Amino acid sequence: MRYAIGDVHGRPFWKKYVKEDYSEFYFTGDYFDSFDIPFSKQFKNFVEICKTARKDSRIKLCLGNHDYHYLLGVRNQQYSGFQAVHYEQISAVLEDNMDLFKILYVTADKIIISHAGLTGWFLSSIKGENPGDVNEAFAKNRNILNFNGYNIYGDDVTQSPIWVRPGSLQEDPVPAYSQIVGHTPVGAITELELNGTDKLVLIDTHDTESIYRF
Repeated sequence: MRYAIGDVHGRPFWKKYVKEDYSEFYFTGDYFDSFDIPFSKQFKNFVEICKTARKDSRIKLCLGNHDYHYLLGVRNQQYSGFQAVHYEQISAVLEDNMDLFKILYVTADKIIISHAGLTGWFLSSIKGENPGDVNEAFAKNRNILNFNGYNIYGDDVTQSPIWVRPGSLQEDPVPAYSQIVGHTPVGAITELELNGTDKLVLIDTHDTESIYRF
């Protein structure tokens, strides 16, 4: 059994699930920028997640847009909730742990797990042949993930795997892959059709604090 958990934004509810039995445990990103949890708790929560991942290789960490705008070298990207006064502290702890993170994971049974999802357009734009090529492209140029501004909500096929929305994923899916994403809030875990035969699973359930088992 594999687990995937949506945007935590400083909340520690993930702890009760890592005590269960699983083969892999995926975080879909957005560890910072809560509107109601103090920075000190957000920071402590992130450090605990990283420490847990270092001890357990089954735990896989994705990067979200609310983490991305704190990275070094990222140009002109400050999204809602950006904590300017804590920028240096968040940036430092992220950079210290970047070896733990990927933009997306691809399972052997062809499931893409990321913060927001991967469109065919974006994969083509980086001249990628396989979804995993996104991670290599990011390592060479972090700014490939920048918000492009074509749609203020991020609902455009040209948006990156930390910003694109479900409607655009359904419009331009990467062929032959199902996807599991956070980023877009839903009241409960929601499964949508993708590619006619595959699935798009939305797992950012916020206050319901749920886990997706697959």
